[in-house]
Amino acid sequence: MSVKQRLIEFAKSQEKSVRAFEIKCGLTVGYINAIRVSISPEKIQSIVLHYPQLNTAWLMTGEGNMVRDMADEKSDLKTVKFNTHLEVRLVTTKARAGFSDSYYSDEYLENMPTVLIEVDKEYKGKYLAFEVDGDSMEPEYHKGDIVICRELKRDMWRYKLHYEDWDFVIAHGTQGIMLKQIIEHNVETGDIVCHSLNSEEHPDFVLNLREVAFLFNVVEHRISGRNKRRYR
Repeated sequence: MSVKQRLIEFAKSQEKSVRAFEIKCGLTVGYINAIRVSISPEKIQSIVLHYPQLNTAWLMTGEGNMVRDMADEKSDLKTVKFNTHLEVRLVTTKARAGFSDSYYSDEYLENMPTVLIEVDKEYKGKYLAFEVDGDSMEPEYHKGDIVICRELKRDMWRYKLHYEDWDFVIAHGTQGIMLKQIIEHNVETGDIVCHSLNSEEHPDFVLNLREVAFLFNVVEHRISGRNKRRYR
């Protein structure tokens, strides 16, 4: 089973529904169903705070029992410690059009506000933050949320994108900036299939990477109005 499947199994064993479990843990409704690969330490802390009997080793690896022996074991959850900060430029919703018209230039970014991200090592690469707009990625992302992104260099696009590990911000030449999942990548043609979590109102569509100006991996998600973050 995957991490998501194991968490669903545990949630159902503790509550009447996964939704009730999410609400009790302070998770966004629909968060568990949207899990792709793993869970951030912050989310695990929130879950264990309400369900200390959860064996986190089982959750992450499938090894051992789902529920740990509270008398003999101690939680293996480790607190994430950060040693430094990185200043990242933020492209707001209002600034998106100008950012696109300026061909994503560094000169334009000089006038943008900044956000600080906490890092536990020296990060390499170019980072940029975007304000989420619209409802195409609900229920995981909402309007006003902030996504911290790392640029994926163009020379890496010729290889299979790691779309199972990341969500993406795509800066398209004519369609502007969009937050999407990529669910297929044809390396030979350069075509990518873009997917929205709110797929009923926003169906999948195909873009060609030749039309894309920049591609970013989402590495951190800050939820608007709440002191919550999700790391990848």
